[in-house]
Amino acid sequence: MASAFIVRPFGVKQGVDFDRVEELLIRPALQQIGVGGGTTAEIVEQGNIREDMFRLLVAADLVIADVSIHNANVFYELGIRHGLRPNATFMLRANIDEFPFDLRTDRYLSYDQTNPAARVGELAVALKATIDSGRVDSPVYQVLPRLRPPDFAVLRVVPSDFHEAVERAESAICRGDLRLLASEARSFDWAGEGLRVVGRAQCNLRALFGARETYEWLREWKADDIEANQKLATIYQRLGDLTRSDQAIARVIESPLPSRRDRAEVFALRGRNAKARWRASFVDRSGDAARETALWAPELKQALESYDQGFGQDLNHYYSGLNALSLLCIRNDLAQAMPAFWNGQFDSDEKARAELDDCVAQFQRLAGAVLLSLRSCQEMLRRQPDADPDDRLWAGISEADHAFVTGCRASFVAQRYREALAEAPAFAIESVREQIGIFDRLGLRAELVAAVQGVLASLDDRRGANGQQQIAPARVLLFTGHMIDAPGRVPARFPPTGAAERRARELIRQAVQAERALEDGQIVGIAGGACGGDILFHEICAELGIETRLFLALPRADFCRESVQHGGPDWVERYNRLCERVPPRILGATRELPKWLRSRPDYGIWQRNNLWMLFNALSLDAGSLTLIALWDQGKADGPGGTEDLVFQVQSRGHKLLRPPAEELKLLDTD
Repeated sequence: MASAFIVRPFGVKQGVDFDRVEELLIRPALQQIGVGGGTTAEIVEQGNIREDMFRLLVAADLVIADVSIHNANVFYELGIRHGLRPNATFMLRANIDEFPFDLRTDRYLSYDQTNPAARVGELAVALKATIDSGRVDSPVYQVLPRLRPPDFAVLRVVPSDFHEAVERAESAICRGDLRLLASEARSFDWAGEGLRVVGRAQCNLRALFGARETYEWLREWKADDIEANQKLATIYQRLGDLTRSDQAIARVIESPLPSRRDRAEVFALRGRNAKARWRASFVDRSGDAARETALWAPELKQALESYDQGFGQDLNHYYSGLNALSLLCIRNDLAQAMPAFWNGQFDSDEKARAELDDCVAQFQRLAGAVLLSLRSCQEMLRRQPDADPDDRLWAGISEADHAFVTGCRASFVAQRYREALAEAPAFAIESVREQIGIFDRLGLRAELVAAVQGVLASLDDRRGANGQQQIAPARVLLFTGHMIDAPGRVPARFPPTGAAERRARELIRQAVQAERALEDGQIVGIAGGACGGDILFHEICAELGIETRLFLALPRADFCRESVQHGGPDWVERYNRLCERVPPRILGATRELPKWLRSRPDYGIWQRNNLWMLFNALSLDAGSLTLIALWDQGKADGPGGTEDLVFQVQSRGHKLLRPPAEELKLLDTD
């Protein structure tokens, strides 16, 4: 959620009740556009008001200043904002005082102090436009367009215990937990930096769908964020959306903010997109048809130029240089293998030979430069014992790639790959396989290709092909439903009778079987462990051979006391057997939320538990997600019940299947 800071006088001054203006005009307008925030009045009891005021003036996504009267504090705070942020400052006023000369050229909204609520709609539209437009509204930055604003991210400190939660989720490879943390971080003024922390962890785990969502949220917070656009360019690319990847790349290239390293990275990403399109142009062809198409497809030149531009931006960015070298190698080898076809593209054989001679010379120059870049990187890594393991991995693979394209002895090349890939994860091995596959399809460097493919085959035999890859299920069945009624509950919902349990079992089984009939692939079930619907769902899935996962809001014994024990000893016994068969994941040690999350209003352990299960279901990247809700459509007994999870699932556009749970309350006797 975007944040706003309201700068205004307090109380009644010169006939204007400014507290009432905030209550009837500003707050309702912010609510309409989904923006939260407040004034310094709300932080008086929390410490140094001046420190908090400065932080909010700089860090708030939107500042609203009421300049109705000549108030020194308001103008002082407005001046700070205009001096430190180029945009997203909005002024409003009641027409009761002469407007300050220095602000007369600025746009503002006026209101009737006797009826401020009359302009709520207009203010909401104006505030939304101010946030979305990115227009420079600070007179300081209008006069000094080259002035660079400070990095206000340093004022948005991410709590240390949030960092720790992200680290735990990444270490345990809990992709769904990371999606939950990203969603929760959006509620705070440090949202942007919190999302950045989560997004990096998701990229490390190759959790592409979750990372895409996180970095898209980060772009909502800061549209020109370099890291967000770079990461999205890669993510869209890996998800097959090259158009959106190109758009993200263009945003970085056109920005004045990126470093040389950043620019090298995005030019390389643009080259990779062109390379993907080039590869698609011949992937369905073979023999000379594939070779001819590959040699003269315009995307080959586009990819080559983009990679070369990237290496030119930063000679330490060996990845871009190596890819340019690889494409030059392919172009030169194809030209030499098909001289008649190559010569036929020029108006004379002399021009064809000259062009090829230039390409060969360019290859030799680039090969030396890339080798120096790689050796420089390796030397730097040797001096850093705590260097990122991924940096070491890709440097080793890149050295092997360099040996391959420069035509070293086959046994030497094979040994370089054998050493580089000895402990490599599956995605790195597949990256090498894809690159070598291009040469194989085009019939180039056959002896070297065979040697490297032999190394890859031995790795497959030792580990099992694709053994490290997560296979997404065809469908996830997320379940929510009523517990057995506690003694004395009125009105009845799920009576503790055999008849009610039998009917509930029948309804759940029908729903699960209907969903299973839609899929040929794997189905995974996710549910809590409460007596009643949850336990029945797990039992039915076990009978039908469907794997389930058990999520508990509290530790096993505490959850039993809260949500199982009132059903009677039989349900406790079934709960214990379930926990032994399906080891549960636990959300929290107590009902209390983590310290960093406690200030979020109207949010508790049970709402968090619903989102936790939903995000873990989504993190499986299944083809489909269905919520089976054994729900009578009544209001929940408290926050975070079945109704809440139904809302969360439907608001995200997923399928809801609702067996008629209202039948159960009629079965209050056996």
